[in-house]
Amino acid sequence: MKSQKTIAMLSTIAAFAMLTAACGNSNDNGASSSNAPASSTEASETASAPASSQEPVTLKFWTWNPSADIYKPVIEKFEQTHPGIKVDLTVMESKDFQTKMPLALSTKEELDVVGVQTGAMPRQIQADLLPLEDLLAGLRPDWETVISANSVAQTKAQADGLKFLPMASVGSMVMYYNKDILDELGLPAPKTYAELKAVSDKLRDTKSDKVSVAVGGKDAWILDEVAWTIAGQQSDLFNQWRYNGKKLDGPEYTQAAAGLEKLFADGIINKDDVMDMDYTSSRNAFTSGLAAFFIQGNWEANLLLESFRKANQVSINDVGVIPIPAIEPNGKPSIRSFIDQGVGIPASSKHPKEAMQLIDFLVFGEGNDMLTSAFAIATNKTGFTPDASLLTTPTAQEGYKTLSDLMNNPTADRNNNSPFSDVTGQQLQKMIIGNQSPEDTAKAVQKEFETGKYPNN
Repeated sequence: MKSQKTIAMLSTIAAFAMLTAACGNSNDNGASSSNAPASSTEASETASAPASSQEPVTLKFWTWNPSADIYKPVIEKFEQTHPGIKVDLTVMESKDFQTKMPLALSTKEELDVVGVQTGAMPRQIQADLLPLEDLLAGLRPDWETVISANSVAQTKAQADGLKFLPMASVGSMVMYYNKDILDELGLPAPKTYAELKAVSDKLRDTKSDKVSVAVGGKDAWILDEVAWTIAGQQSDLFNQWRYNGKKLDGPEYTQAAAGLEKLFADGIINKDDVMDMDYTSSRNAFTSGLAAFFIQGNWEANLLLESFRKANQVSINDVGVIPIPAIEPNGKPSIRSFIDQGVGIPASSKHPKEAMQLIDFLVFGEGNDMLTSAFAIATNKTGFTPDASLLTTPTAQEGYKTLSDLMNNPTADRNNNSPFSDVTGQQLQKMIIGNQSPEDTAKAVQKEFETGKYPNN
């Protein structure tokens, strides 16, 4: 999975992820935390009653993300509010988890709660997981009313029956903006393509040393992500290709490639600036105050936190988030998002009712609020609002709401065919650097897919 390669890279640059953690079958992500307080708008905990047994119960919980340090206060809070239940937490490296957890399930090791990476894993392990409908009906019968319908639909499509619950999602691509630079230019955060172009034009006209948009053009998968975001402004082409076999050499993907080309042709993104930038250098250009915009996924949203910026020497006073403005007049700004991680109960568990209480706490309850407030996951709960002490400016508050709305209402899934992402991105690089036409780019992408090296399964 490409996600695992990128996790290793991202973990060296900062504590990432607002909202997200390691993504099964996606191109990147990260996980980390600020020492943030829990949300002021916590979900009702009436469904999470203490264990009924008089004997102490210890739940064995295996996962890969977030880190044990981030989980520590969450587990402590759960144990506090659920007398008689203790949690024995094991957090592994992602690759170890992908190997050891399915093996433990198949050998009936006594586990009680396991993290579930989306993508291939759910169908691999579903026979060793309990169906959750009855346990949910007894504990939180209204659960589907307090979580995004999109995440529920994506979860149910991952396995036969409800074998896990969605805990967090991942989405990309959006534009983070440096409000300081926009204020200097006397321009608002752009909502339209014309307003975005006005920022880059004014930067150029004022002979500013600032880059308009920092994006990792050297990393092929990033350009693939941007192109799919542009495609999503028009349709759910990604889903039609990913699940229904629609070809990519037609007008929809050609239009997406042309939209990416237009960003460069109009000078909004300067190829001389960005085609030598990788993920790290594009991020550094933004965080050092040298770029007005930074294109990346929701896992960079801790840049909205003043506390994070100060702790990490980010020299920007105020950061916001906008979608990439629609390039075509009839387009709608959008992103792709997909459930990133879930939690389930092994069939071998001797404490399924108590395990369900822990899952309820992590998915619907205060534990989810704590992890989201630490910007360690992107919650699937509806109506979550971070504590006012976290997002200290109107720009950050509006940016968080914008990102949440985009995540909960995507045009398509971000259920990436990761091996194919780099290949597609390489063709987009040829288009930008070598003047390959959008039509020829789409044909080359489809031709490569038809080699059969990258099955959509």
